[in-house]
Amino acid sequence: MVSLIAWAAAATIASAPPAPPTLSDLVEVVDISSLAVSPDGRWAAYRQEQSSLARNAKLLSWWVADLQGSGPPRRLAEGGEALWTDAGTLPAEPPLWSPDSRRFYVRALVDGAVQAWSVDLADGGRRLTSEDGDIADLALVEGGARLSFTVGASRAAVRLAEQRQKDEGVLIDASIDPAQNLFDAAPVNGRPAAQRLTGRWFRRQGLLAAAPRIRKSVPAAGGPVRTEDDPVALAGDGATRGKAAASPDGFGMARLADGRLDVTRPSGEVVACRVADCASVKALAWRPGADELVLTLGDSARRQRLAVWRPGRAQRPGPLRALASSQGLIGGGAADTPCALTATTAVCVAAEPTTPPRLVSINLAGKPRTRVLAAPNQTLDGAAKPGARLFEWRAADGRAFAGWLMLPAGPPRRSPLFVTYYLCEGYLRGGFGDEFPLGAMAQAGVATLCINKAYQSEASHDPVADYRTGLSAVQAAVDRLATEGLVDRARIGMGGFSFGSEVTTWTAMNSNLLAAASIASTQMEPAYYWLNGAAGRDNHAVLKRSWGLGPPEETPERWKLISPALNAARIRAPLLMQLPEQEYRLSFELFARLSNSATPVDLYVFPEEPHMKTQPRHRLAVYQRNLDWFRFWLQGHVDPDPTRAGQYARWSRMAQRRAAAGAP
Repeated sequence: MVSLIAWAAAATIASAPPAPPTLSDLVEVVDISSLAVSPDGRWAAYRQEQSSLARNAKLLSWWVADLQGSGPPRRLAEGGEALWTDAGTLPAEPPLWSPDSRRFYVRALVDGAVQAWSVDLADGGRRLTSEDGDIADLALVEGGARLSFTVGASRAAVRLAEQRQKDEGVLIDASIDPAQNLFDAAPVNGRPAAQRLTGRWFRRQGLLAAAPRIRKSVPAAGGPVRTEDDPVALAGDGATRGKAAASPDGFGMARLADGRLDVTRPSGEVVACRVADCASVKALAWRPGADELVLTLGDSARRQRLAVWRPGRAQRPGPLRALASSQGLIGGGAADTPCALTATTAVCVAAEPTTPPRLVSINLAGKPRTRVLAAPNQTLDGAAKPGARLFEWRAADGRAFAGWLMLPAGPPRRSPLFVTYYLCEGYLRGGFGDEFPLGAMAQAGVATLCINKAYQSEASHDPVADYRTGLSAVQAAVDRLATEGLVDRARIGMGGFSFGSEVTTWTAMNSNLLAAASIASTQMEPAYYWLNGAAGRDNHAVLKRSWGLGPPEETPERWKLISPALNAARIRAPLLMQLPEQEYRLSFELFARLSNSATPVDLYVFPEEPHMKTQPRHRLAVYQRNLDWFRFWLQGHVDPDPTRAGQYARWSRMAQRRAAAGAP
């Protein structure tokens, strides 16, 4: 089996040791996604995604790698602007190859419009549609002769609807999120636009998203668009990609659900994978021309490996054959997307804790061999890297945990420690949510530990139990590292995004463990209950079912248990809050209470940002301020940069006020 961690990047002889990456380098990491191999098995198409500080945007481009040659990959076309989800993620959109393998088809947001484009291996990109509304649901039909798509309300109609609401006033109902701006709230197909709640929990879409969509098609070679009267096949739901797949050669349907992997044969026979490792399958794909599945497996440390499974028969299912392993991710670019496959080759994105994403091929027949197809992060590949090692331990209740530990260079010593708790997958950079520059902290003398959340099934979901589990994991890790003489238990910092931010505030208000903290997301507060309480929302039902929270006057003890604002007097660690604009109002009570206490607190709000921040300049600001915050409170460090003198003067005044109040 090939070990991906053993790969060595090409090295050059230099007169001086390599410098560590800058925070700007980390922001501008190139990610790889949207893999698809051509029908003839020669080409692998993929999308590169790079944040640009100069343009404050995510730059997309389409590339192909020759799987049968040794030349470098070729850039074929720009990919347009990023099509962000309502949560601030960038979903993969694998291209659709023409049957002759000469071109592929994609959606692209260019000049304010989402249209269908053809990307030719020889001639580059060419727009195929000019619809007045943004298109979706690309699919090849009629044997690849036509490209089908859907189109909704026109862009002009959406703007008119926004203007009408501005002129006439906005009716407040269950579609309105009072914590979000009514207009210019977040990017919708490239434009800061109005969003409205449209589904479960916090699902959002732009105005007129519910308008009927029309199915149309265009010749794959270009030509007149026609409206389709009959239903046509549409692209599969991206949420199921990697979880279910039909064999292109008629061997059956593979499904992954509830930790069970099985194949339903055309005859109706069901073959279940009985190997224990099949309970850890994250994604799957059929090998073309073979009765075999290539599986992406994971473990508690979020390391992944590839294996091949030949299902066999129901009474005698086949074993797994090891293919490749990684200390991070190996798949389609995300933790739950599969590699792209030809009959002989798996094309995968690999990324490890200190190794940024690269594209590799792994042969499927004979002895596994790995070849690097594209390594677009040469600056980071050649930079000095902090050491990262897998750290495994048990909490007081015996539960096992795993995470990635980065220690400062030099001999072991009692260093300050920064901890984040949630998911630690692939190239760590800023941890889950990408908020905390872990490597830069370690290189500045602050050890970092990224802890993977303990698994708990949805059926038994109990957030308070999860918070307590997180605190026990952090306490046990600090105890172990302090006993080994690696960290100073008096200088522990913690930060988190989303659920990780909730564990951070829980730790701050239920222990004396932390000397500093930072959060990137809103918290469960009484204000949260009523701001999300208009009739017709499902928010109250979810809060009652999952958190045990009813109206604050009816469940006061439960709110007192969970709410950081109601426990502000117990939060002694200095708290930095760097929140998106659509969330900060929900946690303003926490900030206000702390700002009127001796506990240091800073609140920064980032305009036009959803749950996860999308703007590169915001990402850089978040990185820098988190680095400064923890170095100040854990090391007493003040950066001489005059542009940041104001923050240090403010933090120094906070520290003096805290000391005058007798706080430790």
